[in-house]
Amino acid sequence: MSKICIIGNGCAGKTTLGKKLSQDLSLPFFEMDEKLKFLKTNPFPTRQQIRHFSRELNKLLDKDKWVVEGWGYKETYEERFKKADIIIFLDVPFQVCLERCHKRLGSTNLEILKRGVTKLNIFDKHVRPLLLKLIQKYKNEGEKIIVEIDQDFKYEEVLRQINMNAEPINKQSKYQKTI
Repeated sequence: MSKICIIGNGCAGKTTLGKKLSQDLSLPFFEMDEKLKFLKTNPFPTRQQIRHFSRELNKLLDKDKWVVEGWGYKETYEERFKKADIIIFLDVPFQVCLERCHKRLGSTNLEILKRGVTKLNIFDKHVRPLLLKLIQKYKNEGEKIIVEIDQDFKYEEVLRQINMNAEPINKQSKYQKTI
């Protein structure tokens, strides 16, 4: 079990969880927004842009071990689900993500806040239903570990659910507490 896909709305905790799992389980971490942001050019990408993004993402997914988190394009979700051993869906309520987004942006600039709210809303209304269908599909296959968690999860519980010991591989970890 060395390929972990983490997905959820903005400000749900994907990056925080991904970095912790990466460190504790000695797996390389790929934050799609950071690693592949040069490929995302606009909210309405062309087929060519999506194919290029997908090729670059697949270079990461073809590695032996990884923790990948982030959205990317919806056309790439199923590929991630296929190649992952473990799928973690951070199903954090919209209102919680909205509060975290406002806190993260720390801005009173209405344009910046509007973009953040729009992105969260797109996920909630369009991406989440798609992910729930994919999760159901892969749950029925039974070959993958699928973990659905909310904002109140405990890190040790996530480790337990993915059939790892609650004791991290990296004994020096500082992540033995609630995220």
